[in-house]
Amino acid sequence: MKRCPQCLFLYPDSDENCDFDQTPLETVDDSALEAATRPRKRGIVPIAAAVALIVAVLTFGIYYSLSRQPEKASAATQSSTILVPTPSPIAPSPSPTPEASPSPSPTSTAKPSPGGIATAHTRATSDPVSTSGPGIGIRQGGKPVITLAGGGKIEADEVWRTKDGVWYRRNGMVTLLKRSQVKAIATR
Repeated sequence: MKRCPQCLFLYPDSDENCDFDQTPLETVDDSALEAATRPRKRGIVPIAAAVALIVAVLTFGIYYSLSRQPEKASAATQSSTILVPTPSPIAPSPSPTPEASPSPSPTSTAKPSPGGIATAHTRATSDPVSTSGPGIGIRQGGKPVITLAGGGKIEADEVWRTKDGVWYRRNGMVTLLKRSQVKAIATR
């Protein structure tokens, strides 16, 4: 066998020059040929290091997951100990009389918005939202009807406008419509 001294590529005895770099080939004895083609033994150190790294990562993962479980359990215990007041049973009256319930009055905790109008969304309290205000409602002599831009109509108990859009109350539910959704507001 022959070998190129530059690229160490092996050739049959019949070749004279290297196919890659055209260097004249040298004759090689069998012991050098066997040493060149024999598989190299890998050291045990890199394999041991890889196994140790995998074991360390697994150990850390198990430790981390086990240390997080008591925190989750204590958070679940704390959230389950919150007491919720239960309503006391109220006996129904024999003959209920229909009465209009008054709207909640605004509280002194409301901070006026930059435009000077205090709306329910400009404050963060647990007080009920006041729907009485400068709106179209029963006080003006009829039920307001909101005509939507799509052609639909909504009969409401009370309607009022804010900088966010048009609010309306119907059967105790308060809803906000974007200004672009409302075509007109009229009373019936």
